[in-house]
Amino acid sequence: MESRAKQLLEESIDEVEKYGSFTSMYLLLKKVYSDFEKLTKEGRIDYNIKVDDLILISLHEREMNKISLFVSSFLIYDYLSKNYIVQDGLFYFRWNKRIFVYSPRIESHIYYLIRLGYLQGIKNFKLTNRGYEEAESILLSLNCEDRKNIKNIIIDICLKTKLKELKEYVKKYLFNY
Repeated sequence: MESRAKQLLEESIDEVEKYGSFTSMYLLLKKVYSDFEKLTKEGRIDYNIKVDDLILISLHEREMNKISLFVSSFLIYDYLSKNYIVQDGLFYFRWNKRIFVYSPRIESHIYYLIRLGYLQGIKNFKLTNRGYEEAESILLSLNCEDRKNIKNIIIDICLKTKLKELKEYVKKYLFNY
Protein backbone atom coordinates (compact mmCIF):
# COMPACT_ATOMS: atom_id res chain seq x y z
CA MET A 1 0.00 0.00 0.00
CA GLU A 2 1.33 3.38 -1.00
CA SER A 3 1.21 5.97 1.78
CA ARG A 4 -0.42 9.38 1.82
CA ALA A 5 2.99 10.85 2.65
CA LYS A 6 4.44 9.51 -0.60
CA GLN A 7 1.41 10.83 -2.51
CA LEU A 8 1.93 14.34 -1.10
CA LEU A 9 5.64 14.17 -1.88
CA GLU A 10 4.78 13.27 -5.49
CA GLU A 11 2.34 16.20 -5.60
CA SER A 12 5.03 18.55 -4.29
CA ILE A 13 7.41 17.44 -7.05
CA ASP A 14 4.63 17.97 -9.63
CA GLU A 15 4.03 21.46 -8.27
CA VAL A 16 7.56 22.43 -9.27
CA GLU A 17 8.14 20.34 -12.38
CA LYS A 18 4.71 20.61 -13.99
CA TYR A 19 3.25 23.84 -12.57
CA GLY A 20 6.37 25.84 -11.66
CA SER A 21 5.35 26.62 -8.07
CA PHE A 22 8.11 26.36 -5.48
CA THR A 23 5.78 27.91 -2.89
CA SER A 24 3.22 25.14 -3.34
CA MET A 25 5.99 22.57 -3.07
CA TYR A 26 7.20 24.15 0.14
CA LEU A 27 3.70 24.20 1.68
CA LEU A 28 3.15 20.54 0.80
CA LEU A 29 6.54 19.55 2.21
CA LYS A 30 5.72 21.41 5.44
CA LYS A 31 2.46 19.48 5.64
CA VAL A 32 4.24 16.15 5.17
CA TYR A 33 6.90 17.07 7.73
CA SER A 34 4.41 18.18 10.39
CA ASP A 35 2.18 15.07 10.07
CA PHE A 36 4.76 12.55 8.85
CA GLU A 37 3.92 9.72 11.29
CA LYS A 38 0.19 9.95 10.59
CA LEU A 39 0.61 10.32 6.81
CA THR A 40 2.90 7.30 6.52
CA LYS A 41 0.18 5.15 8.09
CA GLU A 42 -2.60 6.50 5.85
CA GLY A 43 -3.20 5.12 2.38
CA ARG A 44 -3.22 7.04 -0.88
CA ILE A 45 -6.34 9.16 -1.50
CA ASP A 46 -8.25 9.28 -4.79
CA TYR A 47 -9.60 12.80 -5.20
CA ASN A 48 -13.14 13.41 -6.43
CA ILE A 49 -12.21 17.02 -7.23
CA LYS A 50 -8.70 18.23 -8.07
CA VAL A 51 -7.29 21.76 -8.01
CA ASP A 52 -7.75 22.13 -11.78
CA ASP A 53 -11.40 21.12 -11.38
CA LEU A 54 -11.95 23.88 -8.79
CA ILE A 55 -10.69 26.47 -11.25
CA LEU A 56 -12.79 25.15 -14.13
CA ILE A 57 -15.93 24.96 -11.98
CA SER A 58 -15.32 28.51 -10.70
CA LEU A 59 -15.24 29.88 -14.24
CA HIS A 60 -18.16 27.83 -15.53
CA GLU A 61 -20.74 30.59 -15.13
CA ARG A 62 -18.73 33.61 -16.28
CA GLU A 63 -15.42 35.39 -16.68
CA MET A 64 -13.67 36.47 -13.46
CA ASN A 65 -10.73 38.56 -12.36
CA LYS A 66 -8.00 36.94 -10.29
CA ILE A 67 -9.37 38.11 -6.92
CA SER A 68 -12.85 36.72 -7.61
CA LEU A 69 -11.37 33.52 -9.00
CA PHE A 70 -9.34 32.90 -5.82
CA VAL A 71 -12.39 33.60 -3.65
CA SER A 72 -14.64 31.43 -5.77
CA SER A 73 -12.14 28.56 -5.82
CA PHE A 74 -11.79 28.75 -2.03
CA LEU A 75 -15.53 28.84 -1.34
CA ILE A 76 -16.21 25.99 -3.75
CA TYR A 77 -13.33 24.04 -2.18
CA ASP A 78 -14.79 24.61 1.26
CA TYR A 79 -18.31 23.69 0.16
CA LEU A 80 -17.34 20.53 -1.73
CA SER A 81 -14.89 19.27 0.89
CA LYS A 82 -17.82 18.56 3.20
CA ASN A 83 -19.08 15.74 0.94
CA TYR A 84 -16.25 14.97 -1.48
CA ILE A 85 -12.54 14.27 -1.34
CA VAL A 86 -11.07 17.51 -2.67
CA GLN A 87 -7.38 18.13 -3.35
CA ASP A 88 -6.01 20.81 -1.01
CA GLY A 89 -5.85 24.18 -2.71
CA LEU A 90 -3.33 25.43 -0.12
CA PHE A 91 -5.39 28.57 0.52
CA TYR A 92 -4.46 31.21 3.04
CA PHE A 93 -5.75 34.66 3.98
CA ARG A 94 -4.00 38.01 3.75
CA TRP A 95 -6.72 40.38 4.94
CA ASN A 96 -4.60 43.52 4.52
CA LYS A 97 -3.78 42.70 0.87
CA ARG A 98 -5.78 43.32 -2.30
CA ILE A 99 -5.72 39.59 -3.09
CA PHE A 100 -6.90 38.56 0.38
CA VAL A 101 -7.68 34.91 -0.35
CA TYR A 102 -4.59 33.48 -1.97
CA SER A 103 -3.32 30.14 -3.17
CA PRO A 104 0.02 29.70 -4.92
CA ARG A 105 -1.30 26.34 -6.09
CA ILE A 106 -4.40 27.82 -7.71
CA GLU A 107 -2.31 30.56 -9.33
CA SER A 108 0.19 28.16 -10.89
CA HIS A 109 -2.60 25.86 -12.06
CA ILE A 110 -4.40 28.79 -13.73
CA TYR A 111 -1.36 29.43 -15.94
CA TYR A 112 -0.94 25.71 -16.59
CA LEU A 113 -4.59 25.50 -17.75
CA ILE A 114 -3.99 28.49 -20.02
CA ARG A 115 -1.00 26.70 -21.59
CA LEU A 116 -3.15 23.61 -22.14
CA GLY A 117 -5.91 25.64 -23.79
CA TYR A 118 -8.61 25.28 -21.12
CA LEU A 119 -8.53 28.95 -20.05
CA GLN A 120 -7.65 32.28 -21.53
CA GLY A 121 -6.88 35.63 -20.01
CA ILE A 122 -4.35 37.79 -18.25
CA LYS A 123 -6.30 40.01 -15.83
CA ASN A 124 -9.68 38.40 -16.40
CA PHE A 125 -9.98 34.68 -16.96
CA LYS A 126 -12.56 32.68 -18.87
CA LEU A 127 -13.00 29.18 -20.16
CA THR A 128 -12.26 28.23 -23.72
CA ASN A 129 -14.67 25.81 -25.44
CA ARG A 130 -12.43 22.96 -24.33
CA GLY A 131 -12.46 24.27 -20.74
CA TYR A 132 -16.23 24.72 -20.77
CA GLU A 133 -16.77 21.13 -21.91
CA GLU A 134 -14.46 19.88 -19.15
CA ALA A 135 -16.21 22.04 -16.52
CA GLU A 136 -19.57 20.67 -17.69
CA SER A 137 -18.43 17.07 -17.28
CA ILE A 138 -17.07 17.81 -13.78
CA LEU A 139 -20.31 19.47 -12.75
CA LEU A 140 -22.37 16.57 -14.12
CA SER A 141 -20.45 14.24 -11.78
CA LEU A 142 -21.90 16.21 -8.83
CA ASN A 143 -25.45 15.91 -7.58
CA CYS A 144 -28.09 18.45 -8.61
CA GLU A 145 -28.17 20.24 -5.24
CA ASP A 146 -24.40 20.71 -5.23
CA ARG A 147 -24.48 22.12 -8.77
CA LYS A 148 -27.20 24.59 -7.73
CA ASN A 149 -25.31 25.68 -4.61
CA ILE A 150 -22.06 26.13 -6.53
CA LYS A 151 -23.86 28.25 -9.11
CA ASN A 152 -25.24 30.41 -6.28
CA ILE A 153 -21.77 30.84 -4.78
CA ILE A 154 -20.39 31.96 -8.13
CA ILE A 155 -23.28 34.37 -8.77
CA ASP A 156 -22.92 35.86 -5.27
CA ILE A 157 -19.22 36.47 -5.88
CA CYS A 158 -19.81 38.02 -9.29
CA LEU A 159 -22.40 40.40 -7.84
CA LYS A 160 -19.79 41.86 -5.48
CA THR A 161 -18.27 44.62 -7.57
CA LYS A 162 -16.12 46.20 -4.86
CA LEU A 163 -13.25 44.61 -2.97
CA LYS A 164 -14.77 45.67 0.36
CA GLU A 165 -18.03 43.85 -0.50
CA LEU A 166 -16.14 40.71 -1.43
CA LYS A 167 -14.12 40.77 1.80
CA GLU A 168 -17.30 41.24 3.86
CA TYR A 169 -18.95 38.34 2.03
CA VAL A 170 -16.03 36.01 2.76
CA LYS A 171 -15.85 37.09 6.41
CA LYS A 172 -19.58 36.47 6.82
CA TYR A 173 -19.17 33.07 5.20
CA LEU A 174 -16.22 32.12 7.42
CA PHE A 175 -17.33 33.60 10.71
CA ASN A 176 -21.14 33.35 10.33
CA TYR A 177 -21.91 36.95 11.24
